[in-house]
Amino acid sequence: MRFKNIYFNIYSRVKIYSNIFYIIMNKIPIYKPFLEKYKSSSLDAINSEWISNHGKYIELATNKFKEILDTKHVILMNNGTTSTHCLFLSLKYKFPNIKKIYVPNNVYVAVYNCALMVYPEENLEIMEIDEQTWNMKETNDYIESLEKDSAIVIVHNIGGIINVDRIKNIRPDIVLIEDNCEGLFGKYNGKYTGTSENVLCSSVSFYGNKTITTGEGGAFITNDNDVYNYIKKAYSQGMSDKKFVHDVHAYNYRMTNVQAGFLYEQLNDITTILDMKKNVFDNYQKLLQNDILIGNISIQKINSNCERANWMFAIKLNNCTMSIDELNNYFTTENNIEIRPFFYPFNAHKHLKCILSHTNENVSNMLNSSIIMLPSFPELKFEQQEYICDVIKKIYNSEL
Repeated sequence: MRFKNIYFNIYSRVKIYSNIFYIIMNKIPIYKPFLEKYKSSSLDAINSEWISNHGKYIELATNKFKEILDTKHVILMNNGTTSTHCLFLSLKYKFPNIKKIYVPNNVYVAVYNCALMVYPEENLEIMEIDEQTWNMKETNDYIESLEKDSAIVIVHNIGGIINVDRIKNIRPDIVLIEDNCEGLFGKYNGKYTGTSENVLCSSVSFYGNKTITTGEGGAFITNDNDVYNYIKKAYSQGMSDKKFVHDVHAYNYRMTNVQAGFLYEQLNDITTILDMKKNVFDNYQKLLQNDILIGNISIQKINSNCERANWMFAIKLNNCTMSIDELNNYFTTENNIEIRPFFYPFNAHKHLKCILSHTNENVSNMLNSSIIMLPSFPELKFEQQEYICDVIKKIYNSEL
């Protein structure tokens, strides 16, 4: 019996060390799609030999998405950026007299680019950012100070959710459009982001690093019939009632049947995927709990009556002297952990520097230099998370 116990202890330690060695020697990616179980419908679409925007999976995925979100209209599109472009097309169509559009700072560049596809830069103004939520500032005083009859682009930055209904209650005169590319399956006031009657429309991304993915792909969501009919025409060449006669300036933003096949199967198993993602987030919080308590690390503050979208887990490294480039080298090159920096302030992008801003640049720059996104894919193993968190903790001790 004693010999067996010794053997078991040796075997267990060898197994642990071999697992650690495997983790160290193989880079942990920031993200990888979880598609192994969700390919049969896409293969069926390929075998049908109709792989363009027609095919049964377009309708099946559209209806399933509408059912899950409990929303009126969904249009599947070829990526999240084209879906976001349609937010601004909708805004200009429905509210042509709006001249001021408030856009958050430190968000992914696509939202600025999409705005500039429809509006001149003088119509845009950059909003202040909140140091704790890493989202647009949304205090009552600040929201009340915004110009009358303007519009706000709501961006649920890296999955932190803004209570859209609350913003609308403060300023019912302001039109809200919702970039939900990072906030999908988050909630405010018990309902899914992007579906509120208080927003004109919202966009979704199914890019490869999103919770559900079609490689590229996206969706446009609205409860407004006029907007739906306008975008339904504008996203698909703008054909009139007479075939091959087109009566509006339009685009080709259609999703393929193959993409829709991937989407349909993931939507049918969405609880499994969301549970896996929640588990990843819960594990990080448990493993980093002590560092959070003593103030070495901060995580994104979640607003009241909101549930975050567990997209990408990010941490703010407090009192860390390493630059973003040094952190990237430390994690990626030295420890085989792929990370991403927080989004840069708008004026870090050369083509955006002329946009009007009254923001606190110190806060924007500080957040960009101290926040990193960690590997957050559904199949991330607990042992990998332990290793990642050990590497984080070494920043604050003498081992570096």
